[in-house]
Amino acid sequence: MHFVKFQTVGAINFFVDFGILTLLNQGFGWPLVPSNVISYSCGVVNSFILNRFWTFKQKRRFFSRYFLIFVFVNLISLGVNTLAVYILGGLYGLPNIFAKLLASVFSFTVNFAGNKLLVFNQPEPLQDKNKN
Repeated sequence: MHFVKFQTVGAINFFVDFGILTLLNQGFGWPLVPSNVISYSCGVVNSFILNRFWTFKQKRRFFSRYFLIFVFVNLISLGVNTLAVYILGGLYGLPNIFAKLLASVFSFTVNFAGNKLLVFNQPEPLQDKNKN
């Protein structure tokens, strides 16, 4: 079930990411790579919130070590995504939509593995029942 929910969140993130990429790159004329970094980062914030509360149902503090691991996983995924966008769109001249779609396949794989194995796999810490 995690995988299906993660895919749903990934689809939502893709639309957030691609929408902002299109706005920055085509609407404002920004270069492709900086536009991709900003748009992907917006998708990452959305991803953390949706995956934390819906996909993996974690109740830990927001800014915990898991958030830092999440950021690390997504920086790697961002690198994979941006490199693929640069190669496919910048070097090979594919239209942005196709470059972004293909890049998203690569980064999705890295992202799911990292989130499942490193970020959201930890058991909930034991709560002290005497603590209020």
